Amino acid sequence: MDDELDQMVAARLERQAILDRPKPPTLLVVLDEAVLHRLIGSPKVMNDQLQHLAGLSGRPRITIQVVPARAGAHAGLLGGFAIASVEGAGIVYLETSAEGHVTEKSSAVAQVTRRFDALRAVALPKDDSRDLILKVADER
Repeated sequence: MDDELDQMVAARLERQAILDRPKPPTLLVVLDEAVLHRLIGSPKVMNDQLQHLAGLSGRPRITIQVVPARAGAHAGLLGGFAIASVEGAGIVYLETSAEGHVTEKSSAVAQVTRRFDALRAVALPKDDSRDLILKVADER
């Protein structure tokens, strides 16, 4: 089990290294405010994670936005997803409770992209989101 966890952490760190390349990809992230408050690990671990997010959000090609709790029900509650686009061609990854699913089907990509746009519309702007992340980190 420890070996598997070590491999997962190493893979995640390797993926994050993409953001440190000379020409990193543009990354747009939308988080629900509830995830900022959910204690996973110790308060110190959470503080470190939130500080890391805030630091990343200061990079020019990274935008992290938070959907505030006051938004109520929103499209993001339907489940996690990721959209990748290279030269106009899109692909989506959809999370379910059983497994993840990847598709290039244009109708699915368009539907998930509309959902993402709807989330960004109700999310706080980049700077306000960063301020909220830092505020929650300070509470830890």
